[in-house]
Amino acid sequence: MGKWQNFFLQKMGVDANDTPYPVCESVAEWGIWCKSIPFKLLDKVKEPAKRTWYDEHGDDEYIPSTGLFVEAYTMKVELGCKKIENGNKYSSAAVSDVRQSVGNFLEYLRSSGMIKLYSTYTRIGRQNVRLESVSDNATWQSDDQGEFLIFEVTFKVNDPMTDVVLP
Repeated sequence: MGKWQNFFLQKMGVDANDTPYPVCESVAEWGIWCKSIPFKLLDKVKEPAKRTWYDEHGDDEYIPSTGLFVEAYTMKVELGCKKIENGNKYSSAAVSDVRQSVGNFLEYLRSSGMIKLYSTYTRIGRQNVRLESVSDNATWQSDDQGEFLIFEVTFKVNDPMTDVVLP
């Protein structure tokens, strides 16, 4: 698990007391690690509004004074939860506890709606990110550091330009 990193999440908005939701660190909260979060610095530009006149050459395109806009994108993130036998603080000993941690993590993503997501490895964060799908190909893998439940989630980044800095 040496190549794996933690990451931060925060539910967007405020609670009933008008307080921002707490920032959750993936390992401390659920024992979840990631290989990488492939944020894009700049992705595909949205097609500008345009009209095509059949009796004229080219197109009439409207380009706002603020410039072109960037499309939303999706990204697949490989995640892992470690089965630890010695009572380490990151996880529990039983396979059922790992499954429960992963289930709690996925429920957080599902119930949160839009979140802020920050990668400690790339030091890039984005807001208005949501869960799009969870792969049904979860597998157990082992190495010299232990046994891991590996799974993949797909996030949709709806605001690809606003940089978010969490802890």
